[in-house]
Amino acid sequence: MSLLDILCGALGAFCFMMLVLLPYYKPPGSAADLRKEQADTDELLKQLESLKNAAKDSGLAQQMDDLIRKLQDQIKQLQGEVNQYAAQNEQLKTENADLTKKNQEQADELSMRQPFIAIAGTFPPLDVDLYLDSDAFAPGKKLNPPLDLSRPHQPIAWLGDIQYPWGDHAVNVLMKRDSPPGSHYKVYVKLAAGSAARVACKVLTSVVSYETTLTLPSVVLTPDRFAALVGTVTVEGEGKMSFKEATDQERQADWAKLSKDLPPPTPTSSPSVLPTATPLSPEARKKMGEERERNRRLREQQQQAREQQRQRTMPSPSPSLSP
Repeated sequence: MSLLDILCGALGAFCFMMLVLLPYYKPPGSAADLRKEQADTDELLKQLESLKNAAKDSGLAQQMDDLIRKLQDQIKQLQGEVNQYAAQNEQLKTENADLTKKNQEQADELSMRQPFIAIAGTFPPLDVDLYLDSDAFAPGKKLNPPLDLSRPHQPIAWLGDIQYPWGDHAVNVLMKRDSPPGSHYKVYVKLAAGSAARVACKVLTSVVSYETTLTLPSVVLTPDRFAALVGTVTVEGEGKMSFKEATDQERQADWAKLSKDLPPPTPTSSPSVLPTATPLSPEARKKMGEERERNRRLREQQQQAREQQRQRTMPSPSPSLSP
């Protein structure tokens, strides 16, 4: 009876352990579940080892040894899956960090994508240089070169910037594709050194973005002072810009600092006074009139396009119910 009691108790324990271990043969869903199952299996192995030592029957002990070996093989398999999941997790973390960095870079680039155009023209028509001295800074962009009015044109620093000096029409156009919010642009104008003769003239400057049109105050350039600071344009974001005109003191200080590196003015016998339109030939007046009319039509078309865009983006009123 004692032997029968031992055998029944051992076989009952074995059957109970098999019922307990049966769910653990299912594939786990995550690395955390695998680690928990591995710990539970280790605990079960300890219990089986204790039962094996307590069992006196050699056949039952052999069965328990086989079960222990199978459990150990299962533990090794689980450990391999844990390592595989850990490696995949590290790879996903690295890929996620790369994607997060790339998304941030794209978001920063999109926030800078606020193009604007600066236009300078002279009266009477003379070849004019236009410069934008900027403190703009952005990751992945090289620093803007320092202002150098001795250069005939401002060097292009950022990809997408374009400058087109239209000397035949006394116009200089400079386009900035990227302008980070909060950046500032000092606007300078200068009579080109290659002009046949530097004479007194009035320079008109405008800055245009898709939300703002700034007409900057005119400045008068003379052979003695052939360059001037117009003012500072500030990028506020979402296509909006503001302008602060330079004071006479700021222009005087800038001229004193910049004129040291500028070549001497071209000698000319023309008087250093602002000329009127009288010396212009009829052909020149006709060209200026045509250019003025073309610019007016272009502004009207741009205004109409903006109005149509606003009307398309405005929500249509919901229809009212008829009585």
